[in-house]
Formats: sequence, structure tokens, C-alpha cells
Amino acid sequence: MSNIIVNHLLFADDAVIFAPSAKGLQQLLDICSELAATHNVVFNVKKSQCLIVASKNNVITRPNFQLCGAGLPYADSYKYLGHIISSDLSDNVDIMRQTRCLYARANTIIRKFNCALLNTKLILFRAFCMPIYGCQLWCSMSQYAYNKLHVAYNDGFRQLLNERRWCSASKLFVFNDVPVYAAVTRKLIYSLWCTVFNSGNVLLRGLVNSDLYVQSPLFRRWRIILYKL
Repeated sequence: MSNIIVNHLLFADDAVIFAPSAKGLQQLLDICSELAATHNVVFNVKKSQCLIVASKNNVITRPNFQLCGAGLPYADSYKYLGHIISSDLSDNVDIMRQTRCLYARANTIIRKFNCALLNTKLILFRAFCMPIYGCQLWCSMSQYAYNKLHVAYNDGFRQLLNERRWCSASKLFVFNDVPVYAAVTRKLIYSLWCTVFNSGNVLLRGLVNSDLYVQSPLFRRWRIILYKL
């Protein structure tokens, strides 16, 4: 990527390594095993998992990858830094998880603050229901899963204001000066867009200057949402 080899990412005690082939991945795992032996580092093999990005046309056999002498289990999806990555690169699993979390947060506010003042309810909704973690990274999803999250956002706000289900959610958002779902996602995407382009990080600079970024479905979704192109 822009003449930079990127085969591992580290964040605190979370690490991910990836390779285009099974042989290459095992070589990287061997380097990790050597590091553990020489620097007194312990890799938790029980919490480590392998994920293969599946091909639609080819049947993939699962090699036995070894880390520190132990075999690694496989998973069809894995949560990394709060975002669920699926083997088919679909974001449906992560979207449905966010939908359940949004319902849970909205119901908690409704149950505990049903008798609170309107301004208090609006502040709580903005604080706990508007931040939709990871929505900026969604680029491959079914319309059904995406609509479920949209409905959860609208339903939570209706119930918080003790309005009927068939009441217009758009009218409620406008009258109470609360952004609609599309505005929330657009704002979050724009914030990440600015962060990526203004960052001095070598990996991010290499990413935005590479053809991979321009050709990626994520960039196309950002461009459609922000600029309607």
C-alpha cells in the first residue's frame, strides 16, 4: 500500500496479523512465537482466532495454524476493537448488534427517566442513542439490516416522548431539534473523513494516497453520503 507493507496492526494489548496466503500467515505467527520466547511475551492462544475471508467461487480448506506450539481456532466473525468483522466482509452482523444495543439503551432511558422533564430526555437521547459506534465503517450490508437500525432509532425516540408508533418520527425530530438518523450517520462519517485526511500517521497517509482507497466500497459509500455522487 503506497510501497508500505502492512501485515500487522497493534492497539494496546490487541494485535491482528494478516497475509494473502496460509504460508505467509504461518511465517508471521512463527515470528510472534520467536518474540514470545526471547522477550518473555505471552500470547493468549485461547482468545486468539483465525478468520479466512471466504471466496464465493472457491472451496477453502482450513490449514492448522500454530502459535507458540498451540493450534488456533477458527471463527466466522470476530470482534476487534468493538467492530465485528465477518468472513464474507458483510457488516450485517455488526449492524444487528448495534440495533440490539440501541434498543437496550433506549429502553433503559425510558424505564428510568419516564417522568423526567423533556429537556432531560433529549439530553439523554443525544448522549446515549445518537453515538452509533462503527457506522462510519459500514460499506457492505443488506437493506433489511440497515433499515432495522433506522427503525430502532426512530422507535426509541417515539417511545421516549410517549408518542404512538404511527406518529411521524421526522416531525418529532424537527420540533425537538434532534438530528434524524441520516444526519447522525453523515456527521459521524464526515468526522472520520476529516480525521483520516488530516492525520500525519504513516499508514493513514499511505492509505489515502493509494488506489486501494479510491477503489474501495467504503470510499464510494462516503462519497455518496457526503456528496451524493
